[in-house]
Amino acid sequence: MSKELDLLVDMLVKSKNTVIVTGAGISTEAGIPDFRGENGVYRKLGENRVMGIINIDFFRQNPHDFYSFYRQYFMFPAVEPGKAHYMLAEMETKGYAKAIVTQNIDNLHQKAGSKQVIPVHGNCERFICTARHCQKSYDSSYVKDSPEIIPYCSSCGGILKPDVVLFGEQIYNYIDARERILEARLLIVIGSSLTVYPLAGFVKEFSTFTQDMVIINKGRTQLDHAAVLKIDSGNTGDFLEQIVQRL
Repeated sequence: MSKELDLLVDMLVKSKNTVIVTGAGISTEAGIPDFRGENGVYRKLGENRVMGIINIDFFRQNPHDFYSFYRQYFMFPAVEPGKAHYMLAEMETKGYAKAIVTQNIDNLHQKAGSKQVIPVHGNCERFICTARHCQKSYDSSYVKDSPEIIPYCSSCGGILKPDVVLFGEQIYNYIDARERILEARLLIVIGSSLTVYPLAGFVKEFSTFTQDMVIINKGRTQLDHAAVLKIDSGNTGDFLEQIVQRL
């Protein structure tokens, strides 16, 4: 592992533009459930059922049943960032990470202090009024404290929608995320098996033009063959801490 550490530190020092891509694996260490993991909601209930409910058309047609399900399975208890989140924030502060493109909706990178975060699937801490003339924003505590299953806007009475990408919707920040990844000199993928598109497609596109890609993930990914360095880390936070200490 020391050779891998030395190699990654050397790559980070030489890189003028390092971009980080993160997936669920970085947040499971902080206590966020992995939806597609062994005990995740996709495994328990079946992917087709979940996709049918966490869907923009279902939300519009049946907001009561949508929120009954969403409140049970997708509203997280209060969780603090893990060590890995704090280490990435420190890497940004020191100038070794220019941006984080994340699949995660948990807001933990932002809570840890990272400033340049591109959350392509949105932010579960925020809810937006669906009335076009309003679109007022609320935090999750407002929704959790709501006495009704469906949360309503206090200004206009419109139904609130989680500010996350539901099935049937386009990802957020598509152009920005793709450009950040393709313009990187060094791309580090953390905690993602690279199976969710279009973000996995951006990473694949990057890998066809350059070889400076590192993957840190427990288990195989779709692009292990394209990585200069693949680290099968059981604890990403501890590994990143060693990196930060050497920078």
